[in-house]
Amino acid sequence: MRWYEISIKTTEEAEDAISNILYELGANGVVIEDNEIVTRPNLWDYIDENQFTKKDYARVCAYFPESSNILELTHTIEERLKETAKYIDIGEGKISVSEVNEKDWAEEWKKYYKPVEIGNIVIVPSWEDYKAEGNKTIVKLDPGMAFGTGTHESTILCLEAIQKYVKPGMDVLDVGTGSGILAIAAKKFLARRVLAVDIDEVAVKVAEENARLNGVEIEIKKNDLVEGIEEKFDVVVANIVADIIMRLSRDVKKVLKDDRIFISSGIIEDRLEDVLKSFEKNSLEIVEVKKLGTWCLVVSKKTV
Repeated sequence: MRWYEISIKTTEEAEDAISNILYELGANGVVIEDNEIVTRPNLWDYIDENQFTKKDYARVCAYFPESSNILELTHTIEERLKETAKYIDIGEGKISVSEVNEKDWAEEWKKYYKPVEIGNIVIVPSWEDYKAEGNKTIVKLDPGMAFGTGTHESTILCLEAIQKYVKPGMDVLDVGTGSGILAIAAKKFLARRVLAVDIDEVAVKVAEENARLNGVEIEIKKNDLVEGIEEKFDVVVANIVADIIMRLSRDVKKVLKDDRIFISSGIIEDRLEDVLKSFEKNSLEIVEVKKLGTWCLVVSKKTV
């Protein structure tokens, strides 16, 4: 399969905002190249510093399926960049488009991706040899073309929340599972049943492969958010984007047991207030708000 690579030359300050735009427009993956990425403490310890050279700009590369209307997509990105430039310095903002093979992209970023510890979880690339120390829980991962390597701030926030809120014997629903990383982590923390859904067929396939890689039993299926799901869960987790989370806030109570938890992430800081207002409107009680970089996680609860 071939993909469109859309590359935007920008500033380190704007890379998170631009990444969020690209994900909202349907990118199947985003790669960020900057100088800070090799010096940011703790979060980016897995990066191989030898793969980077210093430069005075950042580059955000997003990957879209070849079925995309690339002219319309590029025009939309240009308009969104103009809006973003009103409140943040996006630098040159130059957009470049090229075509890449799936294999070429998948192999290229492997040389940057190393094991990363998040609390008691260690995310380990499937091609890396790694032995756990102490009580660490290993999640093996081959993200393929699906979003979710465990290295993005929003995913880190979710993994921390799963360790805090998922208890043995709970039922968990992962909405927009991507690579399956959150569903697998929930199962490894002894959730009784885990259902993972994604509207993207590629993500469903990748999540199934990663579940097998980790030797865990997870039900994975193609689905649009919680549409048609009749069961109720102790924890619902969604690492998507703000607009989709706001849409989901209208329906998530239908799949939550009373007094149970909704973990939502992928929320850029500028959209946090919109999300909180949406939760208040839909009678979701805020339990916790946590930030990492410019990304936010909101934990809420279904009240009786």
